[in-house]
Amino acid sequence: MNEQQINDIFSYSLSIRRKLHMYPEVGFELPKTVAIIGEELHRLGISFTDKYGKCSLVAELGSGEKTLAIRADIDALPIEEKTGLPFASTHAGKMHACGHDSHAAVLLGVAKYLKEHESELPCKVRLVFQPSEEGAISGAKMMVDNGVMDGVDEVICTHCENGLDSGNVGICYGDYMAACVPATLRFIGKASHAAIPEAGIDAVAMAVEAYTQMKEMVAAEAGEDKYIWNVGHFSGGTVHNIVPDSCEMYISFRFYNKEFASRVENRVREICEAVSNKYCGKYELSWIMSTGAIHNDENVTAKFEKCVRDSGIPVAFMPQKKSSEDFAWFLEKTPGMIFRFGTRSEEKGCTALAHRSDFMIDEDGMKTAIKAFCSYVFRS
Repeated sequence: MNEQQINDIFSYSLSIRRKLHMYPEVGFELPKTVAIIGEELHRLGISFTDKYGKCSLVAELGSGEKTLAIRADIDALPIEEKTGLPFASTHAGKMHACGHDSHAAVLLGVAKYLKEHESELPCKVRLVFQPSEEGAISGAKMMVDNGVMDGVDEVICTHCENGLDSGNVGICYGDYMAACVPATLRFIGKASHAAIPEAGIDAVAMAVEAYTQMKEMVAAEAGEDKYIWNVGHFSGGTVHNIVPDSCEMYISFRFYNKEFASRVENRVREICEAVSNKYCGKYELSWIMSTGAIHNDENVTAKFEKCVRDSGIPVAFMPQKKSSEDFAWFLEKTPGMIFRFGTRSEEKGCTALAHRSDFMIDEDGMKTAIKAFCSYVFRS
């Protein structure tokens, strides 16, 4: 890509990003977002399908034996925007506070460039626009379950990063982002008057005992494995003079090692069973992995690093994160990687990290992402 081409594509992507930013939508309820993306693909002469699930769009360009997929997440967050931008959210209580509008706009820019040079493409390129990355139910898993990765040899994606200066690309080899289990645990006892506790079964007492044992158990099981075990909600009982018959915990468990996680789940169930039996109570546990860990394939990452360096893009090495990304479901099917494009600019006031109401990006960073994607496609 020469400088004029990248500037033209960036100008196009910028206009799309600002339009998407004004109409943020959440989860799988993305009618306006999908309409905008679909209209642009149609305008570019690129056919697409929505067969991979609600509020998803997938297009394909080029030909050849190899298929490279590029994914962009397109949903927003339930946050009230407080940036004061002239193109700020017009949807009350919703905001693109994680930059997915820029991801979608970058991929549309890539689509425009690839369509203009389709006869030169060395492989098939599948463009994947995914809903509900932020939601409790994963849009990535939905699309993968519906076959979006069938026939794909390699998959890559990106995420804006306000911890990285604009103009840079950030990469991490191997384990990069954590798997996540958002567990719900409920102990069930029996209510009685506080003056006759022997007539009841104290659900809070069960939960407190289990809480302590589980925390100690995870630390003991971990060894060298990195993890997060956080109880973000603990609630039981209703009034001061009744033995509580219910107590609930919401647990966020993040990890990289599946074997470690399996041991923890088994031990959690053993602890809960033992505690509930001790008190003659019961327990209910919902333990569902919302997404696996992100493991950036070493070979794909090395090819990507060489490609972007050869294109003149500065590369920074990113530290491992304990946050999660449902892009991991795509990586369950085929090798790939996620990279970061820098969007930090102190001069422009773009320093707030994602998921904040004052989150803004240096849009010039999108130019780097477009160049990185397009350069990589033509080296594939």
